[in-house]
This record gives sequence, C-alpha cells and structure tokens, in this order.
Amino acid sequence: MKDFEHGGNIYNASGQAEDWLDMSANINPLGMSEAVKSAVLSGIDGLIHYPDPQARELKNTIAARYNLNFNSIITLNGAAEFFYLFLNTFRPQQVLIPVPSFSEYERAAKAAGCQVHYFTTCTEANFNIDFDKLLDTVRRENINCLILGNPNNPTGTLLDSADVLRLLDAVDFVVVDESFVDFLGDDYSVRQLIRTHINLIVVHSLTKFFAIPGLRLGFAAADEGIIKRLESGKDVWNVNYLAQKAGVAALNDIQYIKSTRRRLAEEKTFFKEHLQAIEGIKVFEPTVNFVLMKFKTPHIAGKVIDELKRQKILVRSCGNFRGLDGSYIRTAIRSRQENIKLFESLNDIIRR
Repeated sequence: MKDFEHGGNIYNASGQAEDWLDMSANINPLGMSEAVKSAVLSGIDGLIHYPDPQARELKNTIAARYNLNFNSIITLNGAAEFFYLFLNTFRPQQVLIPVPSFSEYERAAKAAGCQVHYFTTCTEANFNIDFDKLLDTVRRENINCLILGNPNNPTGTLLDSADVLRLLDAVDFVVVDESFVDFLGDDYSVRQLIRTHINLIVVHSLTKFFAIPGLRLGFAAADEGIIKRLESGKDVWNVNYLAQKAGVAALNDIQYIKSTRRRLAEEKTFFKEHLQAIEGIKVFEPTVNFVLMKFKTPHIAGKVIDELKRQKILVRSCGNFRGLDGSYIRTAIRSRQENIKLFESLNDIIRR
C-alpha cells in the first residue's frame, strides 16, 4: 500500500481517464460554474503572455471576499503547495500532526527534514481532539509547529477559535488547513485570528469548492512578515494565467456559492440517514461534502471497495491514513441521483 495515496485517480495504466462515478474525490457536485467556464474559455488567447507574478487581480478578489489584507495573502498552485513551501522555508524542527489527517502534511514535513510527531484521535470520541492532552504533547515534545485541518480530512471534525487561541500561546507556528470551509461559510473559519496573532497561518483551497482541481489554485493568509518570506521562496509564476482568471470569476459568483451551501445542507441530512440505514456501517457526522464510515472489518470494507469498482464507482479506502485502518472508507457527497446509486449498490453488496 502506498503511504501517500489520494482520491480522484480516475486514470488507467496508460494515463487515460476512464468513465467512473468518482466519489473518492471531494469536489463540489454542482461542477464548474458557468462563470468559471466562461472565464477559462475567454482567457485562452491570454496564454501567449506570462501570468501576473503577483496575481494582483486574484489577490484583490481574495482580499475582498475573505476580508483580508492584500499583503497578508500568498496565492498558491493548490493548497498542497503551501506545505512544501512553508516547511522548506521555515524548517520547524518538531512538527505535530493530529491524525488521521491529510497525508500531504506528513509528506511535506518529512521532505523538509522535520521531526514529525503524531497525536492520534480515536473513534470513540468521533475523532475530536482533546486539547488538554494535545497541549501536554506540545510541551513534552517541544513542538514548534502544529498542523490541523478545519474541517479535518477525512474525519470532518471542526475547530473552535478558543482552542486555536490556546495553541497559539504555546507554539511558534499553528497552521490551519481550511480547504473545505467554504462549504460551511465564514463563521466556521479561524482566519480572523490572523489580525492578532502573527504565528497563525490559514491555508485555503479554491479547487474543491469551485470544482477546478485540474487548474490547481489556493491561497494562504498570515502575518505580512511570513508572507514576504514565503513569496521569496516560491516559483515566480506558480499560479498560471487561466487559474488566476478562473479564481476571480469563481469568487465573484455569489449565486453559485449560495446554491452550493443550500444544496449541501439538504444532501448531508439525506446522505447520512440513508447511509445509517444500511446494516453494518458506522457513519460519522458529516460536516462538509464527504462522509467517513466504518465497516466491521478491513476485509469487509475491502470487498465493498472492490465490488463498487466493478460497478465503476470509486470510493476512498482509508487504510493508508495514519490513525485509521482498512475498515474505514470515505466517500464524497454528490448529486441526489449519484448518492442514491451509491446507496443501492452498497445495499446490494452487503445483502450478498
């Protein structure tokens, strides 16, 4: 099993995309907005020019949308780029990662030569972090960088600003990955703490919510001093011309943003109720557009994954998430029709 494997791999051995119902990648089921499609198509002729190295139009749009200072933003080739850039630039010696979590945190930390520590959350607590114990670990191991997800992937757990404040008082750097927070809204973000705490960095993906993972787009927000150091260490043209244009169009498409949140709020309840009705599956509370579930054994979960593949449905095995085993599966929440197809297939597989 590969240590750092991800969902969304719809490609065959020759690199050609195949026709899957892909529920392994957590992408907005509404698909790309018409405004973004139009921006990409109309921007084709602009590819004869280099992209703006400062991404000024995009940064201004991000600043306005998320109530941030222009100079506190760095634009990224997808949120994942941040972790390699930050860890190689600042080289924190002792990095602590609550797990299970997105594997690129660990991969980037090891690539930068950091000593990586893990704080394992448990099924019985629905993977919520015990912050008293986490702080004990921070002090005992002399941790100088913490990396957390809000909401966390694959568990969907959320952070409280009061708990983040406690961490900011104890650690040199706290990195909070908010790649899925747009599905919930600004009230769930901790980015407002950037204004008062120079050691907080918030990372944000624009590819998942706006369904443009093939373009690779994200940003990070932090104190201006941190942003300046990160800017000096990145590729000058890390965000391509079309990605910049798409990002501006996406963030200005307010109707798409509202429609997504309204649709997801409805579908989360429907998804959880129908999944819980299937015998032999423990379902963890979904907060955004994915759900973590547990089967009785890794063997059963493996059989389910294999049978779904035969039906051209991809879900995400969680056997290579540190802190989980092969009995866990993560699936995206997609359209009502696609979700019903998954439920019907799961029911049929488990009955047999």
